Amino acid sequence: MQLTELSIRSQNLFIRDYIEEKKEMTAFFDYDIHSEHTWKKRYDDLMERSFPREALADYMSAYHAKFDSAAMRENIEKIRDERSVMVVGGQQAGLLTGPLYTIHKIISIIQFAKEKESELGIPVIPVFWVAGEDHDVDEINFVYTSGEKGPVKQKLPLHHVKKTAAKRTPLHQEKTERWLRDVFSTYEESAYTNDLFDQLLRCLRKSETFTDFFEWIVCDLFEEDGLLLLNSGDFGVKPLERTLFKQIVESSDAIVAHLNNTQAAMEQAGYQPIIEAGDHQANLFYEYDDERFLIEQENGQFSISEVGLTWTKDELLQEVEEHPERFSNNVVTRPLMQETLLPTLAFMAGHGEVNYWGELKGIFEYFDVKMAPVLPRLHVTILERHIDKKLPIRELSVEEVLTKGVKEKKDAHFQHSLPDSFVQSVQHAKRELANVHEAMRQEALEIEPSFEQLLDKNAKFIEDQLQFVYQKVAKRVEEKEGYILRDFERIENSLKPLEAPQERIWNIMYFLNKYGPEFFKTFKNLPFSFQNKQQIVKL
Repeated sequence: MQLTELSIRSQNLFIRDYIEEKKEMTAFFDYDIHSEHTWKKRYDDLMERSFPREALADYMSAYHAKFDSAAMRENIEKIRDERSVMVVGGQQAGLLTGPLYTIHKIISIIQFAKEKESELGIPVIPVFWVAGEDHDVDEINFVYTSGEKGPVKQKLPLHHVKKTAAKRTPLHQEKTERWLRDVFSTYEESAYTNDLFDQLLRCLRKSETFTDFFEWIVCDLFEEDGLLLLNSGDFGVKPLERTLFKQIVESSDAIVAHLNNTQAAMEQAGYQPIIEAGDHQANLFYEYDDERFLIEQENGQFSISEVGLTWTKDELLQEVEEHPERFSNNVVTRPLMQETLLPTLAFMAGHGEVNYWGELKGIFEYFDVKMAPVLPRLHVTILERHIDKKLPIRELSVEEVLTKGVKEKKDAHFQHSLPDSFVQSVQHAKRELANVHEAMRQEALEIEPSFEQLLDKNAKFIEDQLQFVYQKVAKRVEEKEGYILRDFERIENSLKPLEAPQERIWNIMYFLNKYGPEFFKTFKNLPFSFQNKQQIVKL
């Protein structure tokens, strides 16, 4: 396994300027991630704040007991140490861990935590924030597998129509096992297939919900690394969140105003905000009848119109006091909750998260909380050997495929394969027949003017027949050159499927099935660098 790097600029201007240290970024973040002094400064700032360490450690200890992991227990006890800090990142609880970027983010969290623990000489704990309160189950109930014509979405059938949090969305054991077998039927059987399938089946048997299944798989993959899981949808963590929930209710108008102001400043600087928030959102969700609804507020009144619920501010504060388990954050307030609960040395973010955290700077300032340094996660492409061998044969580079795709080279090869003489003959025939037909058309119209529409159809028919011949010949050439065109397709499907980065489409199980557990142990411990470059892993 070989690790190399490529410099590939983001298409997002905000991300590009953030990575390239443009001065405009200082308006949206509290720390400069490019400065060597940032991490010591952030640590010192955290040491001046207080966190609910004992209550958090007690909760995490109870939640992680099911995993029976010594490495997890050791890191949970570190939470009680006033010197300890955390590297945090999060994601939705996708089936089989979801797209590869979830795995890459977890590796980013663990490696950066180890790096800073060694560098600063203090306990640094890796924490993964599982988005268990998220109710968009359609975003997590599938994986892509490889079909004849490229990626195919393998979706787990659900009859669940409520907007229920993933933490409380049940997994039907028999349906999920059938789905899992369908997924594995698309993989080539290897020496590792049966063990991997049995391992996933054991995880499924211990799971009742989407997040259960996700967490058991993540634990299997990263247990020895001491990764801690904080499931935001778990009722047990809600008492720790009660105080901030109340502050959010008290400050609902101010939160909206500060978000609007920061987004306006971002637009003035030439950047595009991505958070879509209405002026009447209270930026909290409320669970009612097993569904999650966004609370709205206007003129001191809070409501959920879909189900006819209304509160005054005092009534809503009382509801938070008595039933914090009914409340959860939205995209605007989740980062603030994280920074209030956890001593976060660094937040490991995808590019979209970097963008929207920048939009929250004004809200953090209002709450007098410094935003953690937002560090772009590792972006990784796995380059299999058979794909690596095809690249030079088809005159492609990894960088070219990742930035441009293969269509241009593929089309050029196909056009080159058609004999020039044939292409020119078809074009000549079209021109000559068009000229002859036009002369005939004029003669016919002098005899009968009403034939104009008939003659137009006739001309189109003749042209279509020539095009039909051209397409038949082109198809035969394509069949003869099929193995070459399939090379282009295999390269594209591996490195840039559906014109998207590999890590946004493919799932880690394909690679675990083909290369086994030792591959993954080596992969997750590669010496990745946090220099904002594309990491290329050659197998």
